[in-house]
Amino acid sequence: MAEEDTVLDDSAVVDATEEQDRRNALEIIEDALASYGLTGLTDTVNAWLMEGSSVESVLIQIKDTDQFRDRFKGMQIRKDNGWPAISPAEYINLERDYRNLMETAGLPAGFYDNPDDFASFIGNDISDAEMRQRVSMAATAAANVNPLLKNQLREMYGIGVENDGELTAYFLDPERGVSVIEQRLQMESAGLSATAIQATGQGIAKPVARQLATRGYQDMQVAERLAPQAGLTQATLSDTGTTTTELAAASFGLDSESTAQVRRLRQRRQARGKRQTGGLATGMGLVGLGSSPGQIDS
Repeated sequence: MAEEDTVLDDSAVVDATEEQDRRNALEIIEDALASYGLTGLTDTVNAWLMEGSSVESVLIQIKDTDQFRDRFKGMQIRKDNGWPAISPAEYINLERDYRNLMETAGLPAGFYDNPDDFASFIGNDISDAEMRQRVSMAATAAANVNPLLKNQLREMYGIGVENDGELTAYFLDPERGVSVIEQRLQMESAGLSATAIQATGQGIAKPVARQLATRGYQDMQVAERLAPQAGLTQATLSDTGTTTTELAAASFGLDSESTAQVRRLRQRRQARGKRQTGGLATGMGLVGLGSSPGQIDS
């Protein structure tokens, strides 16, 4: 009986040791997956370990998954271009260096800051030193651009409204830089129109909202200018009022015709208000003068 207990205990020790080894292996691989950004493979890896695969074998199998190939696209690009293979750790270090360079240069969000962007750089064997030189040259060009040209880029296309990093992005990659800035302007234009709806009940037409965004106006400025004039958008018996788009164009000096139209409308309503106030005062005055006992008795 004692021998049977001993056998069972030994078996339990072996099982426990194997379980601990498996847990240790899983922890090692989970750390690797976390660094790769592939935590979604944890269940798959656990299954492989349960089947008896070693840590080394599992790490090799991971590289054969679609998830790994998608995450490290630059590796295949390097292979296709004939460049030497690099490890996942080297790949991740390059990504980090690229990202730090872009952030330091103040480049806008969405411009060269995701794994697909970095895959192209890595696949074409662009070192962090070469990328640093490219960014530096673009930043120098942005800093030395003719002030008149810089102003026109800002006024006409919104380039540099946020900060000089947008101008650096434009010089680094004009097509990509304009795409990122365009996305920002679209979002800001829509935001300004939404603010106008809250202030007046109407939105702003896309061309005018776009001009406001291009010039760097903020939601608060639009609300402060339009809210006090919201009544001008309402129709009355004597006029049809104006639109919020015309009101915005006039308030921010975008359209001289809109400015003149809003001014005329405001003047008409102010004059009518004065006449109504004067008429009421005159009527009250007449009532007061006619309230003598003799007049009442008659």
